[in-house]
Amino acid sequence: MFNLKYNKLLILFLSMLSIGLSGCSDKNSQELEKPLRPVRTMVIELPDSGRVMQYAAVVDASQKADLSFKVSGELVEMLVKQGDEVVKGQVLARLNDKDIKLVLAEAQSSFDKAKADFDRGVNLAEKNVISKADMDKLRAQFSTGSTQLESAKNNLDYTNLTASFDGVIAKKYTENFQEVNAKEPIFALHNIREIHLKINVPESVIIQIPRNDTSRSIVAIFDEIPDQEFPAAFKEVSLQADEVTKTYEVTFSMISPPNHTILPGMTAVMRGTRRITAAAAEKKFFLPSHSVLKDSTGNFVFIVEPLAAGKGKIVKLPVQIGEITSKGIEVFSGVSSGQHLVTAGVSKISDGMTVKFK
Repeated sequence: MFNLKYNKLLILFLSMLSIGLSGCSDKNSQELEKPLRPVRTMVIELPDSGRVMQYAAVVDASQKADLSFKVSGELVEMLVKQGDEVVKGQVLARLNDKDIKLVLAEAQSSFDKAKADFDRGVNLAEKNVISKADMDKLRAQFSTGSTQLESAKNNLDYTNLTASFDGVIAKKYTENFQEVNAKEPIFALHNIREIHLKINVPESVIIQIPRNDTSRSIVAIFDEIPDQEFPAAFKEVSLQADEVTKTYEVTFSMISPPNHTILPGMTAVMRGTRRITAAAAEKKFFLPSHSVLKDSTGNFVFIVEPLAAGKGKIVKLPVQIGEITSKGIEVFSGVSSGQHLVTAGVSKISDGMTVKFK
């Protein structure tokens, strides 16, 4: 009888123990399968590190000049038209030179007489037949005659208008058989074999560019020339800002592509990569202000150290902060490029927690 009761008690105990162990196992299984708390992150980077910069550019000729005669007269011959390519020294137009030739002939005659008088004076001076005052007068007349002759010859040359450099006739300002004045523009000459592209850059960008940095890769892109980029080189930068826009004009140069006609006034886009400069070596980051928290120990952020794909561990990092700017809050130390900063869900996490992140 006793054994029977003992056996029943033992069976009851084992049953209860089995039920208890099963409940613990289920509880542990549920805890293990509990989903991870999700957080949103961003990758920390230095400001503008490797950022592609684009600016609208306007094309200009690498050389340009308004050509004019140095003397007045009647325009009698126009030898080129708009769009013509010309070379340095080529005659482009001529003035009526009849009057200037008459002046030249008179100057030549006056010079010949003055030279002859001076030569005789020299012979007489050697024999002490002529006074020093008379000799000085002959010398002055000879010098004046020489100057007037040279001027007349120059004026005759000035009746021919020549190209001052290789280029293209961009504009013709007057027509043939017109009376033109000295210094009055006749042609606009442009060199478009090499072109300039001008952009306006804000001071926030200019201040970070080293003055002697010529290694940047810059390309020009034209809407009407799809799928092509043309390398350009830095030429110069204006040291004075525009009074209205407060921007600085930066000029690039490039060889005009042989299969396309690119003219002054056309537009392009200049594209290049903005790299970290010496100023950025301080590693000043701009982080979202809501991601920087504060407790009794100071300011801190949460980052995620990846453990597996989409899974990581929360790490609390103390940081030194600066001002709040339009880019975010300045952070001078405590974080590094490439870390995953928690930007959403910060109020429900703690140091060491395992989370799901993206």
